[in-house]
Parts: sequence; structure tokens; C-alpha cells
Amino acid sequence: MERSGRRLGWLDFGKAMGILVVLIVHAGCKWGVVTFYGGMFYMPIFFVAAGYTYRVREGETYIQFVRKKAARLLVPYFGVSGFLWLFFWVKDSVLGGNPADLKLPSVLGILYSRNQMYTSSYQGENPVLLDLLNAPLWFLTALFLTCIYYGAVSRCKKGYRKGALLGTGLLLSVIWHYHTELLLPWSLDAVPYFACFFAAGEMLCKKDGISRLKQKPAVGILITAAFFLLSLVNGSVNLSCGVYGRSMILYLAVGTSGSVLVFAAGAFLEEWCPRIIQVTARVGQETLAILCFHMFLYMWIGAAAGLLSLPAGVVQAAQISGSVVLLTGVKRPGKLPHR
Repeated sequence: MERSGRRLGWLDFGKAMGILVVLIVHAGCKWGVVTFYGGMFYMPIFFVAAGYTYRVREGETYIQFVRKKAARLLVPYFGVSGFLWLFFWVKDSVLGGNPADLKLPSVLGILYSRNQMYTSSYQGENPVLLDLLNAPLWFLTALFLTCIYYGAVSRCKKGYRKGALLGTGLLLSVIWHYHTELLLPWSLDAVPYFACFFAAGEMLCKKDGISRLKQKPAVGILITAAFFLLSLVNGSVNLSCGVYGRSMILYLAVGTSGSVLVFAAGAFLEEWCPRIIQVTARVGQETLAILCFHMFLYMWIGAAAGLLSLPAGVVQAAQISGSVVLLTGVKRPGKLPHR
């Protein structure tokens, strides 16, 4: 986001921290407290950041708003998914001597845009749907629907109606989660839930929360204590598979407080260690490219490392650093999240 022509370095820092945790987790690293506590905020922080930068532009119709979000999120989603489908069709079907195999289950997975059909607790057959190294892309369709859902709700002129609609949506999302293990396409079952993180981001902006938090260290200490304690109580999460830990409501507090703490840390670094922000800002601005292509790069780096018989730790480090270096230089079709 920019204000008066200047990017918010701490916002880019937060997005950079989120995508770095994504890279660490997807590389298969088991880094104890880093992966556990990082896993508490690495998805919510993007919804909070998107809410922070959200604006109802004067003169912009809702249809124009939806089209803009579709261009910035759905075009990359289907473009990257199409590229990956084509690559693996050629690799597996054409070069394998069976070009008639169009990998239709993978196409259906792309259209459904969920990693699996049911939550991880489901006892029956639960095949992977996004099986073309495109598993992270579920987030793009989820963010798109969250944006247009929140965009519709926020156009309510009376504040209490907006709150009532958000509350009702959250209630429906919670009821669905606790009464069925089915995951709806495009994260429809979770969109009202994600919108709560979105709303927290918008509120953080309206209240100038990060600046005020810098002036009240005691509040920051309380939020930090709450984040670490509630994370332990709630347990591990995986939003792509509908896993929220012990409580969906508790995780709202965990994900929001963790996101605020990371942004606050970025704000302090922006003031006291600006060079760190300068380095991380580039990563934070390229989260879309990293999200879309890092698994594809992981495959190539892993194959090269296998030929060299490198240790697993070296391979993971090469995958993470290689993705950051190579993909921060890619011209992106948009930013994630964005205005």
C-alpha cells in the first residue's frame, strides 16, 4: 500500500514474513517454534493486510470492483494453473506416449480450487485435488471471494448492518465447519470467516493501530503474551484443509494478534533498522510470484540437488533461497494482497 506516494515498509515486511513461512513449511522444514508460531499467522496476515489496504473508491461501482479483483487474482490463478497443467500434460502424457490423457482430475481440481474435498479429519477417501504443484493457489480464489464478499458487505450505509452481516456470515461458517467435513469450492465455506481477518485489517487502518501500538509498549506486551499463550492452547492449523485448531473463534484472536505483532515489529525495524526493511520490502512486494511458482521451482532445485546427492537441509535451504532470489526478479501481474 502507498500513502502520499510512500510505501508502508512495515506492511511489506509483514507480507515478506508471511511468504517466508510459506516457503519454509512447503520445503518440509521442521524448525520447532519457528514453524509452529509462524504457522499461526502466515495465512491470516495476508487477509489482514488486504483489509488494511481496502478502500471503497469514489465513483467505482461494485461490478468495476469485482472486475478489478478478478484481473488481479483470477487471471494469475487460471494463468499459472493452465501453465502447470500444460507442463505436466506434456511431461507425463505426451512424452509418456499417451497424449489422450488430458489429466482431467487435475483440471477438475483447478476448477474446484481446494487442496482436498474434505477436512483432514475425514475418515474416507480424500484425494489431493490440486496435484500439479499448484496447491498454494487455493489462496488466490479464497482471497478473491473474500474481497468481493467484504466489498458487498462494506457497501452497507449503516454500520450496524455491516456488523450484523459479518456476524451472521461468521456464524454460518462456524456451523458449516462443525457440522460437515466437506470443503466447498473456492473456500466458500470459509470466506465469511476470512472476512473477519479482513475486517480486522480495515479497523487497524482506521484506528492507525500500528502507530498507536508503538506508543504503548505495555499493550504490545499484552498482545504478545496473548498470542503465544493462545497459540499453545489452540494448536496447529492448516486453513487450506479446513483445520483451525481447537476453536475457529480462538484462532481468529491468534491469527489477528500474530499479524499485528509482525506488522508492529516491521514498524519498529522501519524506524531503527531501515536496511532490513529495504531488503524485505522487495520480497513483500513479490508475494504473488513467489506464491504461484515456488513449488515449481522446488521441483527443479530438488532434482538438481538429487543429482549432486546433497543433504536434505542443504536442499531445503537452496529451495527457499533460490525461490526468493529468482522470483523477486520476476515481473508480476499484480501484488498480493493489493488495494
